[in-house]
Amino acid sequence: MKRLLAAALFYLAASPCLGAEPARAGWDDFHVIMWQGQSASRYRALHGLGVDAGKLFGFRGPIDPAELKARLAPLEQSATPFYVENIATDFYAAYHRWTPEHPRQVTWLFDEAKRRYRANPADPAAFMRTPSLSDPAWLERIAQRLRAHGAAFAPLRPLYYSLGDETGIADLAAAWDFDRSPESLAAMRVWLRAQYGSLAALNRQWGSAFAGWDAVVPQTTTQALARTDGNYAAWTDFRSFMDGAFAHALRVGTDAVHAGDPAGLAGIEGTQAPGPGGYDYIRLAGAVDVMEMYAGGDSIDIARSFNPGLVVLTTSFGAGPEELRRIWHSLLLGARGLLIWDDSGDFVSDSGTPNTRAREMAPLLRELRDGLGAQLIASPPAPGPVAILYSPPSQHVLWLLARRGEATPWTERTSAIEGADDNPMRVAIGAAVRGLTHLGLTPRFVSPAMLADGVLQGAQAPRALVLPQAVALSPAEAAAIRRFVAAGGVVVADGTPGQYDGHGTRQATPLLADLATRLVPLDQLAPALAAAGVSAGFVLRHPDGRPVTDVAVRVLRNGGVTLLGLERDATGPAEPVELVLPAPAAIHDLRTGEGAAQASRFAVTLDPVAPTLLAIAPQPLPLPVLRGPARVAAGHAASWTVSLSGPSPAAVQALRVRVVGPDGAVVAAYSGTGLLRDGTATWTVPFAATDAPGDWRVEVTDMLGGGVARASLRLDHP
Repeated sequence: MKRLLAAALFYLAASPCLGAEPARAGWDDFHVIMWQGQSASRYRALHGLGVDAGKLFGFRGPIDPAELKARLAPLEQSATPFYVENIATDFYAAYHRWTPEHPRQVTWLFDEAKRRYRANPADPAAFMRTPSLSDPAWLERIAQRLRAHGAAFAPLRPLYYSLGDETGIADLAAAWDFDRSPESLAAMRVWLRAQYGSLAALNRQWGSAFAGWDAVVPQTTTQALARTDGNYAAWTDFRSFMDGAFAHALRVGTDAVHAGDPAGLAGIEGTQAPGPGGYDYIRLAGAVDVMEMYAGGDSIDIARSFNPGLVVLTTSFGAGPEELRRIWHSLLLGARGLLIWDDSGDFVSDSGTPNTRAREMAPLLRELRDGLGAQLIASPPAPGPVAILYSPPSQHVLWLLARRGEATPWTERTSAIEGADDNPMRVAIGAAVRGLTHLGLTPRFVSPAMLADGVLQGAQAPRALVLPQAVALSPAEAAAIRRFVAAGGVVVADGTPGQYDGHGTRQATPLLADLATRLVPLDQLAPALAAAGVSAGFVLRHPDGRPVTDVAVRVLRNGGVTLLGLERDATGPAEPVELVLPAPAAIHDLRTGEGAAQASRFAVTLDPVAPTLLAIAPQPLPLPVLRGPARVAAGHAASWTVSLSGPSPAAVQALRVRVVGPDGAVVAAYSGTGLLRDGTATWTVPFAATDAPGDWRVEVTDMLGGGVARASLRLDHP
């Protein structure tokens, strides 16, 4: 522990900090993380490219001090922050992990389960997860491991603790009838009793005749597919239970990390599109603090709707304009960091020379690390007037119906097949998101429980509701939608909603059949919203006055300041457009620095790769003011107070701080990004005894308003 504490103090001393902030208050800045391990010299070279962090593998057994020292060495020597990787992959990703015994077969355990099923479909072991997510002994074993990691690493302040990479109930998003182990079935029965209240109620819903709770078993997928009465409750309930069991197991791990490191963040990586394998984002979003996500199926928008504080990361595997576009897009979706996957091992060489990919990415990475990322992180999505129902019960039913009559057995579907499956619900959600963002409206997902609990009523109620393939609705959801329509709400539906109830039982009459003539088809979303007076409050036009239809707009809010992220749909020549506001406002381009003090029209040229980012405020934001000492002795710290020349409508303003030495070069170790909250902040520089004497400068730029403040300091040597 002494070594860990010494390293922690080393990191603290090497970095300037905002003095009013606690040791770590969330995740306020954009981090770029190199996944592959590096030497200290390579880490230093990466810092100059905008890659500020690395990773350190966790331990499956007791934490070995000697091995920990060796793993920490290059990170410590280069003052590189890190996260702790793959602490419990053997539990959370048991069916998708490399082992020494199977170095080339990441799905070896899943392949064995499939082999068992092919050999004997009646073999119960084929559908018993090893280890079970509901096994109390395993849950405690993993909790102990994670608590130990939290306690050991807390002094080092890792970015986060990875519970596992490419986690899932089975192999990632593969649909498999896990988990029918004794531990899982026992937990399921407890859950079902809470859902139904009585065995008689369950038997009525399932169409079963169980004599006692201990006899209750769910139907397999094969059994459900064989049913002809449309009652899939005994299958969908089990799928819902397993989604919950997966999320609960993750929450146990997250709580264990917090117990060991109260300031720590717990996360998972390689998350999949909404669908099988435990990827119900209503449950999943609140189970962890951090997710490294693949953005398929609009998963980031969905997850952040249910947990706005979720730290989202993405990974870059390639290069080129499309990859840069993807990174920018993830930032507007709310990503707070980027992992770099460098399987060739030459992003930088031992001499510090970047390869072609690194040179291409460096300007973007440095820009995100230089205050822009922090400002967007501090600006959450603006609440939208249109809600989209995300319905896991519908997702389950649609998946099962799609398997009927398929030539390929359901047991042969892989995670890759599930990920590439443009099923009707995924297509409909994507169409709704694209339709809304092209109207300048923020997607806002709601859950079935939120509908039943009254989200469609009250001051914060949406003006419109989209039902994307919502084939399964509970009576409470249907009643809430009916009240919403009666109160003047607009309902846009793709398909026939409510053909099944919330448990997956087909209804004689769809639950919203009485509203059939009031439901608007999804392809009529834009005119229906226009007729209802739902609009973004701004317009994008071509120079000749035509409306712009090929630009998605992400709307963020920072107190009384609105941020617009304008993204082109496709690559091509730069496109001039005009932003038209209902009233004059102060406009600032966060990337170019251009703007207008008061204007209701603002011309911009949209880049084919990078978005245009505009801050819109009622009046120009007050300028930053910098106060600090005129001179200080080398070896002592100096602090500057940053304030504003007047009241600001913004809630949080990111500050780019540059400290310049006597030679005119920016000193990276003393520069960085800070946050101005409540109108004041402090920046502290721990000058070393060896720093060059002479005239130093501090320059602070307000990223939101563009104002700059400067101060000088004389550094004396004794």
